Formats: sequence, C-alpha cells, structure tokens
Amino acid sequence: MSDQYLGEIRIFGCAYPPAGWAACDGQLLAIQQNTALFSLLGTQYGGNGTTNFALPDLRGRAVTGPLDNQPGNPQGAATVTLTAAEMPAHNHAVYGDTARAVSTEASARLPARFMLPNNQSCIPVNASPAPVMTTLSPQAVGTAGASQPHENMQPCTALMYCIALTGAYPPRP
Repeated sequence: MSDQYLGEIRIFGCAYPPAGWAACDGQLLAIQQNTALFSLLGTQYGGNGTTNFALPDLRGRAVTGPLDNQPGNPQGAATVTLTAAEMPAHNHAVYGDTARAVSTEASARLPARFMLPNNQSCIPVNASPAPVMTTLSPQAVGTAGASQPHENMQPCTALMYCIALTGAYPPRP
C-alpha cells in the first residue's frame, strides 16, 4: 500500500479498518492523543473541540464534493415524502349511469351504456342485481396517497470508508 496522508479517506473492501486507520463512523477521538489530525479536521464533524473531536460519519452516506456547503455538513435524506404538487396530475374518476337495467340479458353485443371509456371491452351485464347498494371505497374514488415517505436510495454496495490516523501531514498548495 502506498503511503497515505494523515486524514486521507480511502474505501476498503474488508470488514475492519486496517492498522493505522479508523472507520469513518462518527466516533469521537481525544484531541490530546490526535493533535495533528485534530488540526486538520477540527470540529467540522462534531465533538466539543476541547477534549474531543469526531471523525466523519459516512455510514449510509454517498460522498460528494462540498459545492456550496462546507465540508462535514450532511445533505440529502434517506426517505422523502412526496406532496400532491410533486405527483403527476391524475384523477380517480368513476364512470356510472343512474339508469336501471330492465333485463339481466344484454340485447346487443356491446351495449354502449356499459362500455368502458376508451376501451372496446364491456362490463358484464349477465349478473343478478345486488340486493343492497354498495358504497365505493374512498381509495377508489378519492384522493390518492397518504403522504407517507418512501425510500430514496440509489442502488449501492456497502464498503468501509476509513480515515488515516497516521501518515505525512498534507502540505498546503
């Protein structure tokens, strides 16, 4: 393995951090034992800055460049709740007729009154009349959705991010 800079982060395929490295899991380190690393990270990932500081917590996170954000500021969300404004326009209309059938037998091959809209299928009319009127489910004719969050995770493979606890101090450009 090539020499690393202090504070360098690498991805490892093993289930433990190699010697001289620590998992990027947000753990707190004592400043007194890690003064050089503290001088690089400060408290941008947490800690009280007096006796301890935190390593980055990259568990379940995708890594990106800082863009408009400072390093260490988490962005994004694991779940998202869609609002009606974010869903494509749609409705849950019910098509019906108030006219009553006079017979249980159809008189034509495709009775127009019982055709499904925009379809050449028909609703079966050879049925006994229902003894009691039925109330349709609100989910069938009402507003769709319950404003519940859904997962917002891209396909991924879990690997271990580790930070170098030893190595050359990175020079400034």
